[in-house]
Amino acid sequence: MPKITFIGGGSAKFVAELVKDIFSYEKLRDSHICLMDLNEERLDRAKRVVTKIITDLKISATVTTTTDQRAAVAKSDYVVCTIMVGGFKHYKSDAEIPMKYGVLPTVGDTIGPGAVFRLVRTAPVLWELARNLREVAPEAWVLNYANPMAMNTWTLVDSGHEKTVGLCHSIQGSYRQIAGWLNIPHEEVRYTAAGINHINFYLTLEHKGRSLYPDLLAAQDAILAKHPNEKVRFELLRYFGHWVAEGPEHQSEYSPYFRKNQASADRYSSETMWGYNFDSKLNVWLLNSIEDMISGKKPICYDRGSEYGSGIIDSLANGTSGMFYGNVRNDDLIENLPKGAIVEVPCYIDGNGVFPCRMGRIPTKLAALMTPHILVHEMALEGVKRRSRRMIREAIQADPLTASICTLPQIEAMVDELFLENADWVKDWPQEPAIRSVVSA
Repeated sequence: MPKITFIGGGSAKFVAELVKDIFSYEKLRDSHICLMDLNEERLDRAKRVVTKIITDLKISATVTTTTDQRAAVAKSDYVVCTIMVGGFKHYKSDAEIPMKYGVLPTVGDTIGPGAVFRLVRTAPVLWELARNLREVAPEAWVLNYANPMAMNTWTLVDSGHEKTVGLCHSIQGSYRQIAGWLNIPHEEVRYTAAGINHINFYLTLEHKGRSLYPDLLAAQDAILAKHPNEKVRFELLRYFGHWVAEGPEHQSEYSPYFRKNQASADRYSSETMWGYNFDSKLNVWLLNSIEDMISGKKPICYDRGSEYGSGIIDSLANGTSGMFYGNVRNDDLIENLPKGAIVEVPCYIDGNGVFPCRMGRIPTKLAALMTPHILVHEMALEGVKRRSRRMIREAIQADPLTASICTLPQIEAMVDELFLENADWVKDWPQEPAIRSVVSA
């Protein structure tokens, strides 16, 4: 009976989706699900929907809840991390403060000033998790779904918990989208991808041995007529030769090309603060949807979804083999990206563990897009470890979008304001002298 623990277990809709997928595997139907969250109301809702799933399926699984992280992970076999430290309050301020300085994030949870400060808030929780795992569940596998994906995964691995893999949705989702546009059954599409989270390109994308890129370019006008925000990814395809898996809203903030000002952002149909606006509205809908599922007013769909997590747990627990795309440490997996960084590559999995695939060199033009972000990840993590306000500023001033818009004094002022907004998380960080610029900000 494996113990599967959710840290951030109050995320009821995500928990429900992954748990019902876990129970779709016959040998996992006796699992113990432990939900941990600091918000007891959210925790109770999540427990009620998991209980509903167990009752519907008439299985022997069990579910418990706790607000104690150490107790939650004790003797766990698998730990799923879905936390958002600071909640929607800071999700909003992470975007609004940069906007005052001309930086127009669409989401801001995995890159840019907002993502760096999300790491400032999240890293201490992850350090506590790594410490607890080391002491009470050293063999547990951690499946990290929490953003900023690459930085959070790097934090856990850097803390010594090697059995960590970061999981995202984009690669297994985007090729299906392309197949739909081209009227091809998605199960007939073959692809390879490599890169870093949210800047991961399909190196090959084929149907019956033939590249789909000519067909995709030929269908561009028809696709853009229905999906004008896809201008971002089609432009990247034309100039870089490959399709990037992450969606257009997020993708536009990862490069310095698309969001130089409001007019530029509007041209690419990329809404500023799209992530916060979408997720805050979605959260209300999800709460109502979960209550409808619990009451029986809305049926739960028990078809297995496309998230990797349940299949990974089944493979590790029961020895079945499979493949997935995971965020793992770059131990010579991608030769022309920095060693030790977190990269996203295909991984083979079975009962012996997770085995990332060596992808060799990727096209230099793609590595050139990714490398600046990796350096931001590295500087941000080092800044948090050292509690250095200066290093956090240096990470943000290296962000490609921020650097394309702001002067250095403007970045300093923005970072100072973000530190004030996040004062509760940096109380023990030493103050550092302000930089005196020879040019007015």
